Amino acid sequence: MRAVPLSIGLTLLAAACGGSPAATSSGTARTNASLAFARCMRSHGVPSFPDPDAQGDFPAFRAGVSKQISSAANETCKHLLPVTGGGTATPHQEQQKLAFGVKVAECLRTHGFPTMPDPSRLGSNQLPAGIDESSPRFQSAESSCEQRARKALGLP
Repeated sequence: MRAVPLSIGLTLLAAACGGSPAATSSGTARTNASLAFARCMRSHGVPSFPDPDAQGDFPAFRAGVSKQISSAANETCKHLLPVTGGGTATPHQEQQKLAFGVKVAECLRTHGFPTMPDPSRLGSNQLPAGIDESSPRFQSAESSCEQRARKALGLP
């Protein structure tokens, strides 16, 4: 889903592992893979990217760099992420990500981008004509709208 770029921290949350020995071994591998991903992100232009917790989950955070830099780093490093249950996020986390994207899109529509679509589970990499996500005007509005969405949803 790229219709509304989202906070990387929220998109990279992963499901927690159980307590069996196999799960512990799996959890260790997952944590190590998540740590490698964090190091990769930092080495590719996102210096504030946090290390994962003991379960391999990433906290939500503010990238502090442009969407282009964080997206390029994510694209470069995503192969290092462990795949759990066919994806990197639980259904609840996907629901949170979608709710966040909808809030950001709603806000962007009221801040000069009336054709900004809501994100969907199917997603789309295409923004409507006339929306240049690299423009300073869009980036400023998007940053403001992300802050409002985080506050509205009680996210860090």
